[in-house]
Amino acid sequence: MNRKLASISVGCLLAIATIIFLYPLFWMILGSFKSNAEIFSTRIFWPREWTDQYYEILLSNEFFPYLRSLTNSITVSLSQGVGATLLAAMAGFVIGSYRFRGRIGLFALGVLVVLIPPQMVALPLFIWVNALGFFDNLFGVILPGLVSGMGVLFFARVYSQLPSDLLDVARMEGASEFRIFLLTLPLVKSFLIAFGFAHFVLSWHAHIIPMLLLHSEETRTLPISLAALYGSSLNSPQAVLMAGSALGMLPLVAVFAFAYPQLKSALQEFVAQ
Repeated sequence: MNRKLASISVGCLLAIATIIFLYPLFWMILGSFKSNAEIFSTRIFWPREWTDQYYEILLSNEFFPYLRSLTNSITVSLSQGVGATLLAAMAGFVIGSYRFRGRIGLFALGVLVVLIPPQMVALPLFIWVNALGFFDNLFGVILPGLVSGMGVLFFARVYSQLPSDLLDVARMEGASEFRIFLLTLPLVKSFLIAFGFAHFVLSWHAHIIPMLLLHSEETRTLPISLAALYGSSLNSPQAVLMAGSALGMLPLVAVFAFAYPQLKSALQEFVAQ
């Protein structure tokens, strides 16, 4: 009886938490069908008249090139997610699998990178990217995001748990160190996808670096374009902003659906370690 009551209590708490977290999402989706007066009225939850005109306005590029901004966000986030995962896995493989002089220093450097907030390096990063000629270029945003201190620490922990006998057997068979690294990738597949998904989401919502480096509407990412639309004028239909945010969730949902099985597996393995 006590277990049943505990199960019911946990279920009720989870249901309440789900409603609390999902309410802003439902409000945003419903807001994409409302007029400004309905959006700013706290008493109106359901739209009085369902219409898709705000989605049509959004896709007509009346305020900004939406599909272009969406493509830019996908390009930047996907490039950073894949690139940062591979580079962090390589660095984590070296730090976690080998014992060499300076290993602790490299690990400490990774911790330092995590502790430094992006605001502190924004100006030097702007000067550096501008000197390279990548200002107002998507590659200028992608390049800094390929380095992840958290990823180095994460994969150093993952690779430190791999049996060293596997690496020794590969070396006895004449495999090069890079070949050994490639052979270990299937063993850490769930961790690769989990970290790639997390970095994809962080890159998608990034504001500081894209806002500094991307100037024209053709190169802006979706969060920057939506923020510019919100700050331009309250006289524009706020439902267009809601519609843009709702459609912008679709790539995140698709990536999450793809990565969920590996996320669950990686969490279970990491906790078990």
